[in-house]
Amino acid sequence: MLIYDVEIENAVLSHGEEYIPGVKYCAGWYDFSGMGISCICAYDYKTMQYRVFCQDNINIFQKLIDEHDIIVGFNNHNFDDKLCLANGIIIPEVKSYDILKQIWLGAGLGTEYEYNRHRGYSLNAVLKANISGAGKSGIGANAPIDWQNGKIGTVIDYCIADVWNTKLLLDLIISTGELRDPKTLNTIQVCGP
Repeated sequence: MLIYDVEIENAVLSHGEEYIPGVKYCAGWYDFSGMGISCICAYDYKTMQYRVFCQDNINIFQKLIDEHDIIVGFNNHNFDDKLCLANGIIIPEVKSYDILKQIWLGAGLGTEYEYNRHRGYSLNAVLKANISGAGKSGIGANAPIDWQNGKIGTVIDYCIADVWNTKLLLDLIISTGELRDPKTLNTIQVCGP
């Protein structure tokens, strides 16, 4: 099993925000080819190692995907897998396991995002509902701005923290088969990979 997370290189202008001079932007959250990849971080269950991939070694990430039967992420079906594909990295659908989609299914929601029904299930919200003291270390939308401003270590650290947090959730799913719904705090059944 391999857990991964991707950070983008070009910023996304959110509603109500103004352009920051000198910062490169893509066309929006669905402009996967325009986002670029700054870094990919992963945890390899075979070697029990964390890995970092940037432009100088990103081709090795595809080899790692090919060597594993299950590729795990959080919201990876809607974001990370598509971003990888737009950048020439292929994660076969049959290998891809999305914790967020499994949470939605356990909560009785469909797997297609509907704003009023599916909001409230961010990685941060799920962590806080399930693991005491856990939470995200930053805001993903800031990562491309940090990257462009030369804060490479900050972005890699943020990305690795997301992989660590995803691993905490996956390990809980594997050991118990359940999580607490962050909206209701009810226990829900979550199918593991």
